[in-house]
Amino acid sequence: MIPLRKSFKIHWQIGIVLGFCLVFVIGLSTFSLAEKTTITALIGPDTTGFDHTVVNLFEKENPNIHVELIEGPHSTDAREEMYIRASEAKESPYDLVWCDIIWIPPLAAKGYLLPLDNYLDINQLYAQHFKATVDGSVWKGKVYRVPAMSDAGLIYYRKDLLAKGGFSPPETFDDLISTAQKLQDPARGLWGFVFQGAEYEGLDCFYLEWLWGNGGYYYDPKTRKVGIDSPEGIGATKLLVDLIYKYKITPKDVLAFQEEESRHFFQNGKSVFLRNWPYVWILANKPDVPVAGKIGAKPEVYAPGQKPYATQGGWGFAISKFIESEKIPAAVKFARYHASYKIQKLSVKIAGRDASMRAIYYDPEVLKWNPHFAWLRDVLEHTRWRPATPIWPELSDIMAKYLHKAMIKELTPEEANKEMAKEARRAVKEYWGE
Repeated sequence: MIPLRKSFKIHWQIGIVLGFCLVFVIGLSTFSLAEKTTITALIGPDTTGFDHTVVNLFEKENPNIHVELIEGPHSTDAREEMYIRASEAKESPYDLVWCDIIWIPPLAAKGYLLPLDNYLDINQLYAQHFKATVDGSVWKGKVYRVPAMSDAGLIYYRKDLLAKGGFSPPETFDDLISTAQKLQDPARGLWGFVFQGAEYEGLDCFYLEWLWGNGGYYYDPKTRKVGIDSPEGIGATKLLVDLIYKYKITPKDVLAFQEEESRHFFQNGKSVFLRNWPYVWILANKPDVPVAGKIGAKPEVYAPGQKPYATQGGWGFAISKFIESEKIPAAVKFARYHASYKIQKLSVKIAGRDASMRAIYYDPEVLKWNPHFAWLRDVLEHTRWRPATPIWPELSDIMAKYLHKAMIKELTPEEANKEMAKEARRAVKEYWGE
């Protein structure tokens, strides 16, 4: 039996040791927590769960980094405005921003993005990705975005209805219009053609495809010339208006449609044709969707003597210029992980996205999921940019405003395009001082 005094001494010594151990464990825990970096990322709505899946995978591989996703509205215009407003205060609640290809010139010109040249090999980017997606990540010779996704406008069609009527997929504007007229039945809820007709960037993307396919152009950044009031430009606007009022293949509801409204309309069996982005393929072919297995996709339509054009889209993560310096390595690591082959391939499977890496379009497993990737890679090699200029947000707003005025018949196509040209030329002159 241990004497009382000796027992007290032993217990006191044990208590001291345990106390030190407890302090050490608490200190270690505090140190670990302090070492864990939290970064925020502004993205669009995660409709497929892909973005949260990627974060979970990333955090398992990088337990010292926590990524907080901030889902903004579906409208790309609205998300860009969110980021701009935050950056104007020379600080940002968003460490990373899921950046459209056309955002780079204005955001980089304003000094709102962090140059990434020290973290990326530009030659490697060009070797692995479609050229346009890398070009769209560069401004004034510096890299500002990690490309992770390409994009291009497509025409979707009901292949079952075309086959039943003995029609081939349309090549020209006239082909699409005449086929839609013959196959539609508005009285029974089946329209000919829907697209993104709301007053926003999506309308501009669609319109530019038909403008270019009609031989026209809006603004040339090299010459700084505006050409939207040309006969070809006015003709493209007239086509949009005539779809609703003359040919009657498009419902007036389209005036409020963005990507998701038009997708749901088409995949619920309410239209023969749809103009939208490649992400629609996966969602419209889900087992519980009415048109699953009944759709096809093809390049845009165009005027006789012209050729098809797809508006170049594309996304990737950029990093805020106002990020805390100690967070930069974590932000770069996540952006690069998100753009890796493994994750881009996963994005095709889960979200139906167009990868920006060429090799994915030759992957046998990917081609099994998305057979149209076999010809889509050629489309993505020959897309056309919206004008790459710091004033694109203003030019885009001007275009959408006057297109919408024409589509609601507030102005004729000729009046709308002339006013569009006048305002665009004024904006160009004010910015460049010419």
